[in-house]
Amino acid sequence: MRTHFKIYSLVLLVLAGFSIQVTAHHGYPQYNMGGPGLALHGTMLTYRMGNPHSHMTMVVVNEAGEQEVWAIETTDTLRGMRQKGFTANTLKQGDEVTIMVSPAINGDRTAVFRSVELPDGTVMPEPEPRQ
Repeated sequence: MRTHFKIYSLVLLVLAGFSIQVTAHHGYPQYNMGGPGLALHGTMLTYRMGNPHSHMTMVVVNEAGEQEVWAIETTDTLRGMRQKGFTANTLKQGDEVTIMVSPAINGDRTAVFRSVELPDGTVMPEPEPRQ
């Protein structure tokens, strides 16, 4: 009986600890999520769909003519990206695209993904109709 109690208690502690980590994971206070956004025009370096979020990097030429590498993360899970029409081949290395992002508040070259205009002019995800 004591063994069952110990195992049950251990399982509860592990689950409680996991739920705290999951809750703490989602937050973007370091990004300007409510602002107008920033349009980054450049060339894709990497694109990886995955959980808990998808990631991409791109090269952008700044106003001084210098190349900057930006790291961009989506807020959607893999499933969420697929529901919005993204596949593993939506973005490829070398694609010239414009990505709307919520940039880091501190000026780092990191951002949260909002949408992308693909080389053929398609915007993903499709803008939601205004009411």
